[in-house]
Amino acid sequence: MEEWFKKVVLMWLVVLSNAAVLPPPWADVQSNPCASHPRGWLMLYWPMDGKCYTIYKKGHPCPDTQELSPGRRGSMTVAECKCPPGTAQLPHTTTCHKLFERGPCRVGEYFAPVEESFKKRGERQGICVRPKQCADETLVYWPPDDRCYYRMTQGPCFLGSILEVGKDGLANCTCRKTSSNYWSTDDSCYPHYSRGPCEKGQLFLPGSRCGCESHLPHYHNETKGCYELDSPGPCPKGHTFSIVEVSSKGSRAECKCKSFHARASDGACYRMYTRGPCDQDEMITRDGRCTKVPCARGRLYSPKRRRCYRPGATEPCPLGEVLSFDFEARPAVDGLSHNGVCACGPGGLCLRKKVITCLSKPGAAIFGNTCHTLHTQGPCPEGAWLIRDKGMVKCQCRPDNNCGVGDR
Repeated sequence: MEEWFKKVVLMWLVVLSNAAVLPPPWADVQSNPCASHPRGWLMLYWPMDGKCYTIYKKGHPCPDTQELSPGRRGSMTVAECKCPPGTAQLPHTTTCHKLFERGPCRVGEYFAPVEESFKKRGERQGICVRPKQCADETLVYWPPDDRCYYRMTQGPCFLGSILEVGKDGLANCTCRKTSSNYWSTDDSCYPHYSRGPCEKGQLFLPGSRCGCESHLPHYHNETKGCYELDSPGPCPKGHTFSIVEVSSKGSRAECKCKSFHARASDGACYRMYTRGPCDQDEMITRDGRCTKVPCARGRLYSPKRRRCYRPGATEPCPLGEVLSFDFEARPAVDGLSHNGVCACGPGGLCLRKKVITCLSKPGAAIFGNTCHTLHTQGPCPEGAWLIRDKGMVKCQCRPDNNCGVGDR
């Protein structure tokens, strides 16, 4: 570990250890009369009735949905009624609503935080806004992290629930017992063709069953098992199990290097511009070879320019962007990355926009307003699979099955 990094970690440990033993400011009887009471450091003085109330408790003396919070007025600690974390109020009201849900808004809108009000002392305010538009109809917008996810996948949801669009027109994590994604054994829902509740080498298939079928794109010949697409699957280090071929007879997945990874002489794939299998002062390049790190400490490498720049420099980047650390690299897994990437600069006009579409995924197609993998059952009846024929996506009987399904 670099010496400067050790010093930063040590400094924060000292700060946190000191903070743990320092009493909160409202525990001082000089600024909070309740501090002299038993467990008074958990109470605040309410001047309207001259009584002490438990801190961060919702309801009286505050409105029902607000909680009693400490505030500062000069050197004094004062009691204030605020919306609890994760909630906010409309201006000139006292009712708190959950953020990123419909709340007090019309159908198709969600309650979003007014960031300026959260940065200042006082009430946390919210406003009704419409969700952003995603790249295509197979995606839904998830306000909490400002990203789009595919419908009927786990997306940002907890394990056991899937992402759907509710009657309010907003994305929500849900699990209905009537859903085809429901697994009664653990009362949870899983995306089709994911591992879900199944054993390694099996997938959660339509019909709420675990299994592996050789005609699936997810089938791996060497292990005779089925694995999620775009996952590590049965692959060596640095590889991902992804579709490499789509034909009229079916799709086929293989182990290939992850995006922005290079295959080294040992057969494993490593993230480019990290040390990988190289010596201490080397990094792995696009062709999988080891080369000496060209940058001095505190500088980042720009592959396009083949030069080194300080973090925050504007020169190698488009207007409104600055050179930044590659935060997609995971130091614990990939090691230290020397790669510099252009990111939105503070206060600048950033034109960068990441667009994801169903059609950008190999072997995927839109059917019924949802993204599906070709040559899987998807929304088709038993014995049929989804194909693309002359530009049209439809259900058709598998070659190994006479299911009697016409084109749909």
